[in-house]
Amino acid sequence: HLFPLRSFVSCLSDFAAMGNGISLADNQDVEYQSGASRWCNSIIVAICIAPLLLVGSAILLGWNEQRAVCDANAISEGRGKVVQVGCSVPSTIDAGDLVMFSCPLEKTGLPSFTTASGTDFTSVLNYVGTGLRTKAEMFQCVEHESSETQKKSGGGTETIKTYTYSTEWVDHYADSSAFKKKSSSNWMTNCGVENPSWPPGLPTTGAHYAPKAIVGVFTIGQGYVNQVPLQTPVLASRPPASWTLASDQYTTSKWQVAGSSKGIGRARVSFAGNDWANPVLTVLGENSAGEIVPWTASATWLCSGSTLSDLRSGIVSKDDLFNTKAKESATSTWILRVIGFLLAWFALSRIAAPLGVVADCIPCIGPWLGDQVEAIACCMSCFPACACSLGVIGVVWVAMRPMVGIPLIAIFLCTCCGGIFFKLRSNQQRQSGNFGYQARSSFV
Repeated sequence: HLFPLRSFVSCLSDFAAMGNGISLADNQDVEYQSGASRWCNSIIVAICIAPLLLVGSAILLGWNEQRAVCDANAISEGRGKVVQVGCSVPSTIDAGDLVMFSCPLEKTGLPSFTTASGTDFTSVLNYVGTGLRTKAEMFQCVEHESSETQKKSGGGTETIKTYTYSTEWVDHYADSSAFKKKSSSNWMTNCGVENPSWPPGLPTTGAHYAPKAIVGVFTIGQGYVNQVPLQTPVLASRPPASWTLASDQYTTSKWQVAGSSKGIGRARVSFAGNDWANPVLTVLGENSAGEIVPWTASATWLCSGSTLSDLRSGIVSKDDLFNTKAKESATSTWILRVIGFLLAWFALSRIAAPLGVVADCIPCIGPWLGDQVEAIACCMSCFPACACSLGVIGVVWVAMRPMVGIPLIAIFLCTCCGGIFFKLRSNQQRQSGNFGYQARSSFV
């Protein structure tokens, strides 16, 4: 039970492999890192990087809690102050009021969209709407890299990188000249030819939006327009030369590489815009002389400048809109809490990482012992990471909402006290054991 049999096997394998080259496939490379290099890197990370990550975690957690409280206050205030208006000019609405309305999007004033100049679709596509989304793809050879790292005796590591190739639809140019293993059988079988350059006649993937639009009798700016979904297929007046249309998608083989059995170089394009069949939008924001802008909530303790704005497709009720915004804010809060905690956990585990590298350097049993040290360090760092996260969250909530923050601080202090008690108790038991051993030795 001192160490597993696999450690002996690994040790004997390392000795047997000394002086012998590793058998690699023609699509593989091997990299080595010495134990000294690993130890130096772990020291740098523990001293320089880990503290910065820990500080970053605290800042993220603190900011997130402040944002959550401020958003909740803004949503609560907005729910009480919002004025629901119709699609005609209201007589009771004042400038600065938070308004909400469900009205149809107007074509008046919207620009006409097409693709960039010089592409095959420039002269055949003309779309009037809030925006135009283009999805252009080319069938290309793509390189995938996977790696497997194995610890070796002496603390070093051996990393075997494997490069595989496949043909896929890609929305950008994949530069095959930078591929690592074009002489491998894997590349010859799955690709066999270089990717062509992205042709000027093929549009690029992206979206373009109108700077403003009219909804009902109100004007919405760029921030609102960007929220209008662009999901409805848009067709050109006719397919360009050498292009065919099928299922709202244009395809061509005009750039296919000669001799490619896989069809590398084929291209396909599709366009999407807003849904004119269902033009009604629900908008939430501040009325500024007929233009809708984000509404700023009243300043409160540690909360100033919190804004409220939204745009949804279709008719959405007041309760549904505000409930959805509250749920979205809560979801974002929990996601950022988990990210902040994991960042703190990772930072604290990196502080103990040099111990695992030192254990790896022990002959024969090093890799196994190093794995155990790393596992213990990972588990032990979870508790202080949890305490630190709760501490930061609790401090912010004590300042903003004491009834919630004080229990969190209590949990944080209990966790810290428990750790200190455990440490003192362990030291006391160790000293008692040494004293008993010395007493027995003196008696003998």
